[in-house]
Amino acid sequence: MARKSPGRTAAAARRIVAFVIAGIVMTALGSIAHSFFVQMAWSGAAGQAAGAGPTAVPFADRVSWAAHDFLGLNPTYGALASAALLIGILAAGRLARLTGHRTALFGLGGALAILALFTILRMSLGTVGIFGARGAMGHAAQMAAGLIAGMLFARLTSPRKARTNTP
Repeated sequence: MARKSPGRTAAAARRIVAFVIAGIVMTALGSIAHSFFVQMAWSGAAGQAAGAGPTAVPFADRVSWAAHDFLGLNPTYGALASAALLIGILAAGRLARLTGHRTALFGLGGALAILALFTILRMSLGTVGIFGARGAMGHAAQMAAGLIAGMLFARLTSPRKARTNTP
């Protein structure tokens, strides 16, 4: 059985850690975006029911709501979005080797992964599954979370330049 070199093992571990970090960031940003759009919709609906403008939601309630959403969404949304991100990153990695445009391609891969995920969910379930992503702006915010996660992955896995000992 062939042994892997320590350099390859370290590089693989660095990519795995970078993917986990990017997935956590994407899930957190996607959850925050979801909470924001749900809170806006609730505020408007509550104000309309009262015959007034949008109802104010106190900051502490907004934070509590966002934390509750993160914990509630994370198991399913985090798993689905991370699986989509993995596919997007793998595809972007292949293209980046050919073109060298790592950051742009990994960002695009993350954004397109989320677009594909919500398109597949809408086609198979009839809904995107996340209320905060139903409108164009909510969907764009989710794609922005994928874009940021992909770019973060590119940054965390960028090739390290050889260090020189010259002054």
